[in-house]
Amino acid sequence: MAHVVLNCNAFLEKTKLKDDGSNYTDWVRNLRIILIAAKKDYVLEAPLGEAPIPENQDVMNAWQQRADDYSLVQCGMLYSLEPGLQKRFEKHGAYEMFEELKMVFQAHARVERYEVSDKFFSCKMEENSSVSEHILRMSGLHNRLSQLGVNLPDDAVIDRILQSLPPSYKSFVMNFNMQGMEKTIPEVYSRLKSAEVEIRKEHQVLMVNKTTKFKKGKGKKNFKKDGKGVAAPGKPVTGKKSKNGPKPETECFYCKGSGHWKRNCPKYLADKKAGNTKGICDIHVIDVYLTSTRSSSWVFDTGAVAHICNSKQELWNKRRLAKDEVTMRVGNGSKVDVIAVGTLPLHLPTGLVLNLNNCYLVPALSMNIVSGSRLIRDGYSFES
Repeated sequence: MAHVVLNCNAFLEKTKLKDDGSNYTDWVRNLRIILIAAKKDYVLEAPLGEAPIPENQDVMNAWQQRADDYSLVQCGMLYSLEPGLQKRFEKHGAYEMFEELKMVFQAHARVERYEVSDKFFSCKMEENSSVSEHILRMSGLHNRLSQLGVNLPDDAVIDRILQSLPPSYKSFVMNFNMQGMEKTIPEVYSRLKSAEVEIRKEHQVLMVNKTTKFKKGKGKKNFKKDGKGVAAPGKPVTGKKSKNGPKPETECFYCKGSGHWKRNCPKYLADKKAGNTKGICDIHVIDVYLTSTRSSSWVFDTGAVAHICNSKQELWNKRRLAKDEVTMRVGNGSKVDVIAVGTLPLHLPTGLVLNLNNCYLVPALSMNIVSGSRLIRDGYSFES
């Protein structure tokens, strides 16, 4: 049988055990790899012991061979230590040195294991950040845990990866779990990269920012525009034509009469004065929001009078609406059911969360609508 020569220089030069023991786990792993290859890993399991009485030459020869192995391993271990540790352990045998280093530095490894596991189980991907960078971070933490002796089942690792994704990946996670996919960790990473492209397309929402400069007007005041006076509401402007009123065939959506709009409907004004109105009575949307394929995408509509969503999953503090309490109409006058109203937190790619107050649930809609006018009322400003 060929004799195996132990060469510590090539393996341990780059991974010397630091004086503070910060790389103790890596150092132990490398040391064991070398000793197993040289068939000398038994040195770390028990002390050499005293030399036997020189009565049997075969026993003496066997003990001497073991002593040579212990001496060789001792030299290799000392070579793999930084100067401070070398001075401290130069008189120790191989087994005694290994045991004392374990006692000194294993607690450090335990602390590192705790810190790495905490980072792994609390790691969260930021909305609109790169999924590739997140994968690298999660993969690095998982590999480090394995090096520290924490071997998690693949299913548990995949669950943790899915749990770390932002809200925009909710559909991906739901489909993954419902379809019962049996995938390896690398395959999950690959599917996430593919999903990222589609999710970025679906979640293109106009950026809006909360502003402290927005001020609501108080009272009816005159103001000047381009140096010309503008009269207060209710007073005609000399030399200017008044806006066209409703046509004779115009239907009032409040009383169903003709020739006037809801805002100047006698019945509506009387009910409003008596406190009998139901708030928003009619919401108008264009037909295209009903004809296209159902989607979780959001459309920013400056003409919409209300926020509208087609799924109740994200709707908070929702209240079910009575029949005809709120109606929605399309271009031909047809009604669409409005089920409930509540608050919906919309997570934008920038990380900003818009709380869409008075958001109406309309399952028939193919898209979700963000109302520009409602945002302005709530103190937001936006620009295209």
